[in-house]
Amino acid sequence: MLRKTTIAIALASVLPATVCQAITLQENDNGDYLQLYGEVGVGGHIATNSDYNFDEFYDAKGYVDDSFATLGIRGQQDKFLYRLELDYQRENWLGGSGEFALDIDKLYVGYAFTPQQWIELGLTDTAFDDYDHFGDFTFNKSVETGEAGDQENTVKYQAEFDYLILGASYSYEGKHKNGDLQGDIVNGYVGFMSELFSIVIGAEARGGSSGISKYGEQQLLGVGARLQVMPKFMLGFNGFIEDEDLATHRAGDTFLEYETFRNWGATVSAKYEYSRSLELIASYNHEQYESWDVESPNYDFDELPPEFGKERTWGSVGFNYWPAVNIVLSLEGRIGEAPEAGYAYARVYY
Repeated sequence: MLRKTTIAIALASVLPATVCQAITLQENDNGDYLQLYGEVGVGGHIATNSDYNFDEFYDAKGYVDDSFATLGIRGQQDKFLYRLELDYQRENWLGGSGEFALDIDKLYVGYAFTPQQWIELGLTDTAFDDYDHFGDFTFNKSVETGEAGDQENTVKYQAEFDYLILGASYSYEGKHKNGDLQGDIVNGYVGFMSELFSIVIGAEARGGSSGISKYGEQQLLGVGARLQVMPKFMLGFNGFIEDEDLATHRAGDTFLEYETFRNWGATVSAKYEYSRSLELIASYNHEQYESWDVESPNYDFDELPPEFGKERTWGSVGFNYWPAVNIVLSLEGRIGEAPEAGYAYARVYY
């Protein structure tokens, strides 16, 4: 039986191991199984700041709903794996409708070569998506790495050994979450895991849309690390650097004159486990996008006002409270050049 599935890996990045559970509908002695899993969450972004949310939300409002629900099944038959996951989420990002939408988030078939190595074929997350926020302990996640996320037509390989993890994926004709073509995407990571110190390094490259959309070629490098300073106190780091080609002109339906923009960001976070049910979390964040820079020759005054600046820095403090192992209540406050003043959420996992 496969030791871990990708949903367990993703949840383990932010949640205690006791939450990584599912309802077992069927299980055989030979290791075959069928599980039902999901989550229901209600909450959102409080007091969004119109000066700093140009790449964040579809609208600047006092409250932007971020409610979310997932329902999925996963299983194994002989050495074949399968998974179907449906998401119901608010399209609250820039370019989104602001309405709820039902989406097939994952739909793949896989094969486990051994309990430590497997592949997935179909609609699934790219390899680095599993660890792009490794080292970021904030509930809502802070600096956005910008990797490809879930993609159709993807083949992904992953492996987990005693201390070594690694993965790689290839996506044919990848797309941005708004539907724009980005070209073929190659993505991967390698990491070292231990109780005292863990680190993951990931990379991504895309082929570009060849004039069909504004997205050209891209190269991305990211790193995340965790250090167990004391039994109840952890420090984390997450950062990325990206060179992204974006079209600066358009003629009809054809995008032209791609220029390379340098983007980077980093988060330093800390987590203190006050008790088994209460975690205190703080972070310091910085991100810088060349397209924001008023002194850049490609700055678009129609998109961003000059006072926005080429960078932003902010901090956060908050807590996660677990009234039960599968229920979390989270509250974060932001200070500085943050796109919001706070984030509040209640989520139930099953």
